[in-house]
Amino acid sequence: MNNDLGISKEELHAFIDGELDSIRAAEVARLVATDPVLAARVEAFRADKERLEQIYGTLRDLPVPPKWLQSVENRPVRQRTRFPSVYLSRRGVAAVAASLLVILMVNLWFAYERFSATNEDAIIAEAFAARQDAMPPEQSFAAGTLAAPEGRNQVLSTALSETLKAPDLSKLGYRLANIRVYSGVPGGKAVELAYRDAQNRLFTLYLRHPSGPPRVDLVERDGMRICIWQDDVLGTVMLGEMSAGEMARMASLAYSGLTL
Repeated sequence: MNNDLGISKEELHAFIDGELDSIRAAEVARLVATDPVLAARVEAFRADKERLEQIYGTLRDLPVPPKWLQSVENRPVRQRTRFPSVYLSRRGVAAVAASLLVILMVNLWFAYERFSATNEDAIIAEAFAARQDAMPPEQSFAAGTLAAPEGRNQVLSTALSETLKAPDLSKLGYRLANIRVYSGVPGGKAVELAYRDAQNRLFTLYLRHPSGPPRVDLVERDGMRICIWQDDVLGTVMLGEMSAGEMARMASLAYSGLTL
């Protein structure tokens, strides 16, 4: 966006949502009409919002399953350090998965921004290194050698000392290709799950113990969508060359699939 115009990202989102007062809204509308770069940014934000609405809009009125509500009642609730919404421990991940639908529709797309290379998180750098084969694995398993879900789950659970499941992403057209285990990272070990679709597009899920505060972000860097979902037990980085809406769907299915 052209910062010389004096329009912040937050104000631009407010303009798109019709939340500016009439005077400022008229000023921004005039700037959008005369600045092609600004107009393109507005259209991109609107397109992303519409895709998320199409994906999740019908889910807002669905009742939360009773067992998820019970999980909320039985687990401690903490205040998130990055978003103002409620933060739940990973022990209540089922409720977290339900909450993601609200996060994606209300909060997540406001965090849509580019990472500065100088401020990139270590866990994201590791995820990229693993994806680009720049970090040698300690172990590597082709999906065919772990055809049974129990074998795949055992690799994750053993490496990360946490009861986990390899997510099934076949609903979105992706199938597990391989699992790689890495050592020498914060917390001891990390695991990368690599999935491919019918067009051979790659989606990777990088998991290790967290080394930073809880957070949920959806961002973009050089054409790569990045979803980082980190809580008090597990740090998760998802990477894929896809739209923001598709990454939102993948992130929801992948994160909830780790335990459900």
